[in-house]
Amino acid sequence: MKKVALIGLGKMGSALGKKLLEAGFDLTVYNRTPSRMQPFLQMGAKGADSVKEVAMAADVVLTSLFDDDSVFDVVCGPEGLLAGLKQNAIHISTSTILPATSKKLTELHRDKNTIYVAANVLGIPKVADKGELTTIVAGDPNAVKLCTPLFNAYSKTILNIGQQPYKANVMKICMNYFLATSIECMAEVYTFAEKNDLEAEHINKMFHTVFAHPAYQLYAVKIKDRDFDQVNFSLRGGLKDLQLFQKAFLQEQIVPDLANILVNKFIIALAHGMENKDWSAVSNVTRQLAGLE
Repeated sequence: MKKVALIGLGKMGSALGKKLLEAGFDLTVYNRTPSRMQPFLQMGAKGADSVKEVAMAADVVLTSLFDDDSVFDVVCGPEGLLAGLKQNAIHISTSTILPATSKKLTELHRDKNTIYVAANVLGIPKVADKGELTTIVAGDPNAVKLCTPLFNAYSKTILNIGQQPYKANVMKICMNYFLATSIECMAEVYTFAEKNDLEAEHINKMFHTVFAHPAYQLYAVKIKDRDFDQVNFSLRGGLKDLQLFQKAFLQEQIVPDLANILVNKFIIALAHGMENKDWSAVSNVTRQLAGLE
């Protein structure tokens, strides 16, 4: 693997960066807030002053950004990724974005003779720290093969779903939507049990039996214990994803009933000062609406 760059050092981006450094990659990092680069510089990474500078120095650029607008800003700006990438350089996006956005990025890169690969990750930063993420990848087969050592640095499972990058985004939306609505379902079940004097631990044990995946077990415990201070994914990030789900579903003329309900509850949660809580704190809204403290 040649020179690698990482743009976006939020919680997930930072976790990915650490694993790439541990795996021995020659890494250059960039973040809009420069102070977030310091730990990586101390670990041996190089820093850059702009996205364009990062792009010019790398053969593969991995981005971990918040939303569609952030991705377009980084890719398309006058000092952006496309302004600096060399011919046949690869851009890997790990962001949860609309399939339509992914299609547009594919076109933009094709027009510049660069390559776009979507490589969404399933898991939280703590899972990334262990190198146990699931990566859903789609794109040019040769580029995917070249980038697989990067994915191996932070992934336990790599799911290759073909040559069209947007399909990785479709898969990520499917999985995150299922998880988000499962949190709402858990909240309703725990609330119903509590109002009928059934101990929450019985429900928790059943969830662990039915849902073997660690993500479900994690949220079953968090909702049972009402422990939302350890933020794996923020409420604001959850609202962003749900609004993206709404848009994606409506573009396909599908009514996202559960997302519509959840968006309202996420807005209520934010209005009640839960913006610094884990997204599963939305379960408190269900309890409050049922008259529980």
